[in-house]
Amino acid sequence: MKRIYAAAGAVVLFVCLLAGWWFFSHRDQSVPAAAATPVYAYADLEHVVMSHPRYSEYHRLELEYNAMVAQYQFEQWNYSRKAQAEGVSMQQFAAVDAAGTAALNQELQAKVAIKQDELNNRLKQQYDALVEEKKKTTPVISDADALKIVNLQLKLKTLDLSKEERAATEEQLQALLRGSNAEVLVTGSTANEIAAAMEPYKAQAKKELEDYAQQVKTDLEGRKLQSQAVFQQQMGELKNRPEPAVWNKEWKDKLEAKEKEMNDVKEAIMADIRDKAAAVAQEQGIDMIFSDYEGVGTAADVTDDIIAKLA
Repeated sequence: MKRIYAAAGAVVLFVCLLAGWWFFSHRDQSVPAAAATPVYAYADLEHVVMSHPRYSEYHRLELEYNAMVAQYQFEQWNYSRKAQAEGVSMQQFAAVDAAGTAALNQELQAKVAIKQDELNNRLKQQYDALVEEKKKTTPVISDADALKIVNLQLKLKTLDLSKEERAATEEQLQALLRGSNAEVLVTGSTANEIAAAMEPYKAQAKKELEDYAQQVKTDLEGRKLQSQAVFQQQMGELKNRPEPAVWNKEWKDKLEAKEKEMNDVKEAIMADIRDKAAAVAQEQGIDMIFSDYEGVGTAADVTDDIIAKLA
């Protein structure tokens, strides 16, 4: 995650400065320059990045890259072990084998992390589906619309309305009560019902993750045992390995390809965020958007405004 937004604050500022420059350069020149005062805002960049529709894709690629690095480290260890094993006794091999165990554990953790991310995405989709279903059967009116309903009810009871005004007010009230104009929020007992409905899916996901972790662990242990057996029984084959330069280049190419795929998605996300931040700055007359604002005065929080444009 640090990789995707480490330098993003400066980028957002730069884009928003450009947006502010464009906005003010196209304003009516008759407005005195002295009347314009800088307008500042800030946004929680980490929240914006994690809310981007493609963040889960980036996160998956990042986990895959980490898994490849772990596998490379294990195979690098294994390659070095074979190279050093020529003419080396079994006692020396036992010491080196401890490093292999650590590398296998790292590979196990990386692969389990990928599976966990996959299961979490599946649970989120199931949760969203339950929420949508609940909205159809048990709509809940938002706080904003609830206030509108109270005001409309007071208007009907306390004001002397014409026949047309009363009919229009009652129609608006009924529409709100039906939830047709409400942004449905899942809260209270509704949330508890959804949480209860999610329990079987969560239990299934937990068991699937445990089974997967055990299977990967078994496979890795089998690979380790097989490696040890080959070393012990076929010392003569240790020389039959690719040249170090060739082997390293193959891995370098694979890692660079995966890193490029990850960086392409990262750049696409940041470009989209820069565009949306610039649009927010232009629409709201903002000169500069900070990712970490500590200035004097008041700066509006435009985090949600940028996120809304990413949807």
